[in-house]
Amino acid sequence: MERNLLVVIDMVNGFINCGALADKKINKITPNIEKLIQKAKKENTKIIAFKDTHIKGDEEFKMFPEHCVKGTKECELIPELKKYEKDMFIIEKNTTNGFITNSFTNIINNVNFDNIIVSGCCTDICVENFVISLLNFIEDNNRKTKVYVVEDACYTFDGEMHNAQKCHNESILKMENAGAKIVQQENKYVDLLNQEN
Repeated sequence: MERNLLVVIDMVNGFINCGALADKKINKITPNIEKLIQKAKKENTKIIAFKDTHIKGDEEFKMFPEHCVKGTKECELIPELKKYEKDMFIIEKNTTNGFITNSFTNIINNVNFDNIIVSGCCTDICVENFVISLLNFIEDNNRKTKVYVVEDACYTFDGEMHNAQKCHNESILKMENAGAKIVQQENKYVDLLNQEN
């Protein structure tokens, strides 16, 4: 049983810096995610980074505007985190739920983690979908893995019918009610990787 896994979800240019779904306000969580990565590296913790990556004409574009098309800058990690790419296991995904990718299911089926720490965007879509599926998997397989959502290392986008803070808060509560432990980067994570389980 491995102790810890840090998951960074969709911190790509297409959700922050450029493209139809970008919202630069999401970048406010980047310093906290960088601290999580630095701590994980120091502790030899495995890091998985999901990158939203689509083909032209993807089914998802019926629901959302075209974004993060493979080969474009949009599906690259933002510059602040790209420098850590060599320290991460990168999973490209063409779904709002990275849990169901073959690469991740292969890992989670074969590795039993003590703690899984989740960060990234968007809180109420890709983060929530991943966390809920993960919690269901843990329950179904009778594992003791604890799932931590780092609230100040997650955020979502503002839109005409989508208030970022409201959607973020509601999603955090939903994940907590489903069994995730909601923590802050500063007051919990540093202790988490050092605690005995």
